Amino acid sequence: MDSEQRRKVVAHHLVDMGETVTSWASKNGLHQKIVSDLIDGKLKGIRGVALETRRKMEQTFGNLFDG
Repeated sequence: MDSEQRRKVVAHHLVDMGETVTSWASKNGLHQKIVSDLIDGKLKGIRGVALETRRKMEQTFGNLFDG
């Protein structure tokens, strides 16, 4: 899934929940910048905090990342 598709999937879920990326990240104790970078493909989320953030995102939004 490319970054544009990820943005659309996340945006669709967030609208259904009545949230923004920032508010969703805050409520889940995540850094908004890491969430945005994962969505944009700037981070892969393979280690550390980025991996934890990626796992939380996949629990909420489904499989967003290849591999």
